[in-house]
Amino acid sequence: MAKKQEIELFISDDGELKVHIKGMKGPGCMKVLDEISKEIGTQKEKTLYPEYYEKPQEKTQSDTRLKNK
Repeated sequence: MAKKQEIELFISDDGELKVHIKGMKGPGCMKVLDEISKEIGTQKEKTLYPEYYEKPQEKTQSDTRLKNK
């Protein structure tokens, strides 16, 4: 069974956005972040967590596009 992947968006009172991608190993999270940035804007800085440096699991089909309402 594939590990659960989550995207957390934090918006501060002054409008600063932080994105935390959990459960995704390797640099694939940067592709997800790029897609999010296209929709909501860029981040001032990026923090790479230990998962970024881990070997990614085999590719699974997942839809990482944001759904517009």
